[in-house]
Amino acid sequence: MRQRVARSRELVAEGHSPSVVARVALISRQAIYRIPTTAPVSARRSLAPPDEVEHVIVEVAEANPTDGYRLVREWVCRRLGRQVNRKRVLRVMRERKLIQRRTREPRRRRPGFFMVERPGQLWHMDMTSIWVAEHGWVYLNAIIDCCTREIVGWELSLRCRAVEASQVIEAAVFSQAIKPGTLTLGTDNGSAFCARATRLVMSGLGVAHRRGGYRDPESQAFIESWFSKLKEAPRVRDPRPGQRGDPGLRRPLPPPTPLGSATARRSRCVRPGRIRSVYEKKRPEVSTGRGSRPRVTPRSSAWWIVASASSSSRCP
Repeated sequence: MRQRVARSRELVAEGHSPSVVARVALISRQAIYRIPTTAPVSARRSLAPPDEVEHVIVEVAEANPTDGYRLVREWVCRRLGRQVNRKRVLRVMRERKLIQRRTREPRRRRPGFFMVERPGQLWHMDMTSIWVAEHGWVYLNAIIDCCTREIVGWELSLRCRAVEASQVIEAAVFSQAIKPGTLTLGTDNGSAFCARATRLVMSGLGVAHRRGGYRDPESQAFIESWFSKLKEAPRVRDPRPGQRGDPGLRRPLPPPTPLGSATARRSRCVRPGRIRSVYEKKRPEVSTGRGSRPRVTPRSSAWWIVASASSSSRCP
């Protein structure tokens, strides 16, 4: 195909009709008019003799093969003590084939089914933020055992970095006397749990890291459920004198109503008219007769039985 296109261009350059040449050569006229994207070898620009800057660029790029040309340019500027154009760094690295194409990691899916047979086999770890009146927002790192549902390690700190996560993991492993190679720690894809420092700590302790899927809280269902129950607990306002406290905090729940009080007896009393109005509101076809279902009267349903039984009881 390339030979036919090249010969057709030569014939067109000699003065032949492009349409006739393309029809005879069984190619499109677009191939004749198309400008080659790569220049021939004879027309390519010869490489300039390398100077001090290019030597430094090549040396830094070879020493840091995973860095891009922008980061290489910063290292070169720091070493030379002067500014270097980033386009020059890109050209030199491209000519020496020092630029590596980045491969995007596939989307992480659910880790799959895990059979828990004993304590200390699978732990779930996560971090959540909690408001404290004295300090403001603090961060709670907690680890739960998926077999016993026991919190084996936790820490409340002012930051949520990899250092705090590593400390919680080390303290939990040492307190539970976990042997290397017997524990799997499941976390989400947070930066504190996927950091290099945290992974080095887990590999040194012999703990296998099990990451969940993206935007999939069910991968850490046990610790997420514990966090939800923890945040449902009643919170009080700031008790310090002279301060109004945070208006976003809730007051403690009121005590339950005693069973012998008049309010409890009134709430247990069911009135027939109330049941009928609620029933007709949920089932409008009963009162209006509209809808595909047959018309049913409250007297012939189970609601009338409840209403009849409640009407015989006394209401205060």
